Amino acid sequence: MASRQLGIDAAVYQGTSMTAYHNAGAKFGIIKLTEGTGYINPKAHYQIKSLHANHMYVHAYHFATFGYNPSRAKAENISKKRYLWLDWETGSGNCVTGGKVASTKAILAFMKVCHDEGYKVGLYSGASLLRTAIDTKKIIQKYGTCIWVASYPTDLAYTPDFNYFPSMEGVAIWQFCDNWRGLNVDGNISLVDLHKETTTVHKTIKPIEKPKLKLEKKTGVVYAPVINHNPKWMIQLIDSAGHYTGKYIKTNTRWKYFDAKTIKGMKCYKLGTDKQWAPAKYLKVIE
Repeated sequence: MASRQLGIDAAVYQGTSMTAYHNAGAKFGIIKLTEGTGYINPKAHYQIKSLHANHMYVHAYHFATFGYNPSRAKAENISKKRYLWLDWETGSGNCVTGGKVASTKAILAFMKVCHDEGYKVGLYSGASLLRTAIDTKKIIQKYGTCIWVASYPTDLAYTPDFNYFPSMEGVAIWQFCDNWRGLNVDGNISLVDLHKETTTVHKTIKPIEKPKLKLEKKTGVVYAPVINHNPKWMIQLIDSAGHYTGKYIKTNTRWKYFDAKTIKGMKCYKLGTDKQWAPAKYLKVIE
């Protein structure tokens, strides 16, 4: 079915070659172009070029702190048949606590700028924020089935498990893990045909949610694999408030963890004190 296609999203944390993802079965890529008013992903041009070279569909996203110019998408040859997504979540100073009305108004204002330039538009966020901090009905009423929702039953996954699908209206893409096939990249699956020539709105079939039977372990052992085939690459630690500490751990090492929680929208593992948290996307639970 054309609507069920696997895809990835990439930022500066991934490499410039998309070939491994293509070979693993990804049909589309969503590249981080910009953030706020001043940041441009330095790898975006090469990542997009590689997507084109691998005959993958190319979409792009902007991380909200608001302020965006669609001319950047034009410069990177993003087709207006594709989507520009707004990544709206905690981090980099983006406020998610201003209330549904104010947040939704700001989101719609951003999406209008991109839509008025001729692009298809969508909204990315975590399932919790979409349910509690955004009036998604207004987004869907304006732009149709355009929600890209993140909800991970597990960090490492090879295929999406629809027993854990975050059932809600208007879902176009489900981001089902942040380490797809162990390739250090988010795994996504489309639920509508993102690449058809027309923009007819489709209704998403909502699988029945089943209760999770297991609670996440709060202690165990994680492995930090080599990143980007570079054994010298190290992982920077953050404190419990999400601030970088200037301390690092080496890759290709094992660590006992003492707690797990979400810090500024990222799942993290506590490797020691409250100043020694490591982002889960760089780690694999092995015990």
